[in-house]
Amino acid sequence: MKQIILGAFLLGSQLLSAQGVIGKWVTYDDETKKPKSEVEIFQQNGAYFGKITSLLNRPAGEGEVICEKCTGEKKNKPVVGLNIIENMKKSGSEYKGGTITDPKNGKSYTCVFYVDPKDANTLIVKGYVGPFSRSQYWKRK
Repeated sequence: MKQIILGAFLLGSQLLSAQGVIGKWVTYDDETKKPKSEVEIFQQNGAYFGKITSLLNRPAGEGEVICEKCTGEKKNKPVVGLNIIENMKKSGSEYKGGTITDPKNGKSYTCVFYVDPKDANTLIVKGYVGPFSRSQYWKRK
């Protein structure tokens, strides 16, 4: 009986790991720790991208949020639908080589992300400026 339960557990863990990063993830506000947005990570032409699909915990009746501080083609675009993760390539268990944009300040950062090896439902996302980084923990939806 123990072997059957252990086998089912291992199979379930392998299936979660096989899901990789593709799918919807909930981001959290760094200060309040409340859910902030949903980001859908998808693959296109061999690279991985992530777009905001919805904003969470916003007061009812607030208008559309625009990326006013963004530059280039993202400037003044609606935040919902905006690709904030771009051109990531899989390298072992990590995804790197692309960028992540913070719509709040409009800045783009070098990015690395990977599924937490201890929890297949947590994505560890790191944005870099030179040698300095900031990590966020997103949860699978």
